[in-house]
Amino acid sequence: MSFTIYRNKKLFTTILTASLLLSGCANLNTANQGQAHILQHQSDKIRTLEVTTPIEKDPVYQLLVAELAVNNGQTDLAVSNYLSVALTQNDPKIAERAVRIAVYGQDLEAAQEAAERWIELEPDRSEALQILAAIYIRQDNVELAYKYLKKVIDSQDPVTDQTFVAILGLLAREKNTDTLLAVSKLIADNYSDFAYAHYLHGHLASQANHAEEAVDSLDKALATKDIPDAHALRAKMLIKLGKREEAVFSLKRAVLSKPKNKQLRLAYARLLVDVKQYELARIEFEKLHLLAPNDPDLLYTLGLLSLESQRFDAAEKYLSILLNSGQRISEAQYYLGRISQSKGEYAKAVERYQTVSSGEYRFDAQIRSASLIALQGKTDEALDFLKSMAEASQSNTSLVRIYLTRGEILKDDKRFKDAIKNYDMALEIIPGNIDLLYARGLTGESIGNVQLLEADMLTILKTEPDNAHALNALGFTLADQTDRIEEAYGYLKRAMQINPEDPAFIDSYGWVNYRMGNYKEAIRLLKKALSEVEDAEIAAHLGEVLWVSGQQKEAMGIWKRALEKSPEDSNILKTMKRFKP
Repeated sequence: MSFTIYRNKKLFTTILTASLLLSGCANLNTANQGQAHILQHQSDKIRTLEVTTPIEKDPVYQLLVAELAVNNGQTDLAVSNYLSVALTQNDPKIAERAVRIAVYGQDLEAAQEAAERWIELEPDRSEALQILAAIYIRQDNVELAYKYLKKVIDSQDPVTDQTFVAILGLLAREKNTDTLLAVSKLIADNYSDFAYAHYLHGHLASQANHAEEAVDSLDKALATKDIPDAHALRAKMLIKLGKREEAVFSLKRAVLSKPKNKQLRLAYARLLVDVKQYELARIEFEKLHLLAPNDPDLLYTLGLLSLESQRFDAAEKYLSILLNSGQRISEAQYYLGRISQSKGEYAKAVERYQTVSSGEYRFDAQIRSASLIALQGKTDEALDFLKSMAEASQSNTSLVRIYLTRGEILKDDKRFKDAIKNYDMALEIIPGNIDLLYARGLTGESIGNVQLLEADMLTILKTEPDNAHALNALGFTLADQTDRIEEAYGYLKRAMQINPEDPAFIDSYGWVNYRMGNYKEAIRLLKKALSEVEDAEIAAHLGEVLWVSGQQKEAMGIWKRALEKSPEDSNILKTMKRFKP
């Protein structure tokens, strides 16, 4: 053996050890200064060999080049050199490194070749089998992906639930839906005695939104073993299939069979929230709270559910505990502000809102603060606050909300012309914004400027021909304040076709029928609208149509009931004055 060859072998061992320690698969692009120094030193040593050996073929040199390429971000060069060495050397660590770099560089062909070499050197290495299976999934090769996953499964002694959970963790990261489902179906069919094999397929089917297939597999899993996650997932899929009652019933039954299972009860409680059964959900979360009284997520959820059901004291209790725990501080302060606002404690609400200094609720807290400051009679202070928000805003979305709030405050203060100027200013900054045009148009209508409303609504409809709210506003205004009844009817008919269940649209459509002399149809529509929502304006309209139709007694009953709820409503008072001085 020549001295040159011996020196190369010794150096190979040194560099191989260094390179394998240099960086793992999670940090392919990092090297500290010390490592860089070592590499430079080894590089200098390699250069001394150039005279005596064809260095471009030397595996040591190739490994060094590969590692230097990794750290320089030259993934292609790294892959080609590592793969070349892996195919000629009987070292599984080199093959493994080649695989990881190739996967990192998204070179699936090289990754496949390196993985096959790795398995050749280490036939029973589970990690290598898994990686190769994942590669074949990305290549949509169902047969080979299943072949290597089967080897992974069969290598376990014994095969357990955890075996399939691990496989699920691998497969759930992949995106080739059809291939994934085909592979997982083969696993479920060939390991049908294992509940988690069916759960694996059901989970992936649910992930792909194949609800019926998911339910079928989950039923098979549950027939063999009681899996809490399977119950919860099955319920979600039933909801997707429109089987809401079955979903709730089946999960409730599962909870009753295992009342102490926190996981099942939590899934049931969340399902009740999803189907908007908030009161039942609150009861279930309270049971969970007894099991884990300091759990911040449970405290937060209970606070929101109690607020939703207007149990303000309970909501405040839960959110205060959450706040004092130091968890989810911004959310707690925000919803404590909402509670104070709901209770009419405006000064306290503002104080709480202004403590929300970060997080997703900060902006909304500021907007609410401004509105509540105005409600306390401090209109100019509120407007100044919003002005400072606008100056600091870097988002058009935020600016729109700010200007809309300014407009509402000005309208509430009966400063309609100032409100229109506010919208004019906003539309100069954000031309053509639908929300601003809509708000300006309605403000114009409130002071009798039908032309402004018509112009703004038509501008909206040029951009969004099926904007039902613009159609409704334009149609109602034309029906109420002009003689262009047929034109109004056309707009309102289109609005009803788009959203036939909206009480406001039904009210408008009833009103235009009244203006056309269709009293019977108008009464039917207006009664339907009022049954959906107890609104004073709808009551005023219905009462008027009934009065004109000769049903004065019923009309008076409608108006009086509306006045009991809204004693100062101008719509009712003006209508009654016109017909009963």
